[in-house]
Amino acid sequence: MLEDFEIVQVLGLTSFGALYLAVHAVDETTIALKEYLPAAITTRSTEGCIGLSDPSHEEAFQRGLQSFVGEALALSQFDHPNLLHVSCVWEANGTAYRAMPYLAGSSLLAKRSSTKEPASQAQLQALLDGLLSALETLNAAGLGHGQIEPVNIVMRDGDQPVLMDFDAVRHAVQSDLRRPHVDAYADPAQAQKILSADLHALAAVLHFAISGRWSPADASQPVRHQPLADVLTRLKDSASALGYTPEFLSAIDTALAFAPTDRPRSVAEFRALFEPKPPAKPPRQPKVKRVVAERPPNEYPLNSSESVLALLANFDRKKSTADDVEPFESPPVPTLTEEAEPTLPPMRASLFDAMDAGDALPQHGVSYGRTAYKPMPPMQGGRFRRRALLVAGVATLLLVGVGAVGWQLLG
Repeated sequence: MLEDFEIVQVLGLTSFGALYLAVHAVDETTIALKEYLPAAITTRSTEGCIGLSDPSHEEAFQRGLQSFVGEALALSQFDHPNLLHVSCVWEANGTAYRAMPYLAGSSLLAKRSSTKEPASQAQLQALLDGLLSALETLNAAGLGHGQIEPVNIVMRDGDQPVLMDFDAVRHAVQSDLRRPHVDAYADPAQAQKILSADLHALAAVLHFAISGRWSPADASQPVRHQPLADVLTRLKDSASALGYTPEFLSAIDTALAFAPTDRPRSVAEFRALFEPKPPAKPPRQPKVKRVVAERPPNEYPLNSSESVLALLANFDRKKSTADDVEPFESPPVPTLTEEAEPTLPPMRASLFDAMDAGDALPQHGVSYGRTAYKPMPPMQGGRFRRRALLVAGVATLLLVGVGAVGWQLLG
């Protein structure tokens, strides 16, 4: 028994801790308990207490214990579906413990190693979104993770990843004893360095989900990852049905650049690599300026009234020649060497100038002179004819009346 928890089973052992399956004695809920246990410098007594294998390891043990408690307190402030949550932490038996929800599932390392089929792009996108969201939450709190590896990512039902605990304890225990230990989360420069390493490790996890080959990170010897185009050549039998797009694979290769200066340095930059790019706009064609031939200026401009008079003056011309002008344009004035047409007098530059000079304007050939009024002559014999017609009509009526009366009397 540890406090109110009954240890049921040992789930796993690491270099710096032990993980147990436990049940709460009151509400019988199942949880996971982690114990701070640096195996290289500690021993366990028969009473269950933790002691040092050598007194010289006291400082390293205490640094690790402080980092274990601080990491638990940091994880207790987050309630993110893709990030491990710590419900409580306490010290007992010469060490420290923390309680966490029990996550049923297997690690990404075990899941990928158990199958030859690579993850599809939809699965990779779900993995990327979950881990990036967890890193973004840590980054907003000024924290990094430091241990993004396939073995430290639990895949729950529905392919939802959960990022497990940090790597602060290992750094604290293995730090150089000749130098004073500085907590990485208290140093902004160290925190930025951890964040950059986290992003590179996340890209390496995506590469592992496709290739199935994992190379642990080593600061002294950086790893050159095989381009995913070469990996897909090796997986040509199944890669065609996985739905990979060239942009998605290129983003992973960019995040795994060998030179640290070529890698994304923030979560926003990393996310931007995987966002769909807008379609490129076609190059803008230069506008071709239309060259319009300039119309020669009219040497003798006319207003509207002058144009109408010029049109009437040229209306009755019989023969069309090359010297004819278009309507509404002033014909050129004949020079002394040219002979004016006999049917038309030469026109001046302006018809109003001709009127001012007293010259007669050209007129149409038809003359419209005044005609004298002549009354209609009277009709001959008109009165006698009207009287004869009247007498004939009256006689006809009398004959018709007498005949009708006689028909009635004799009949």
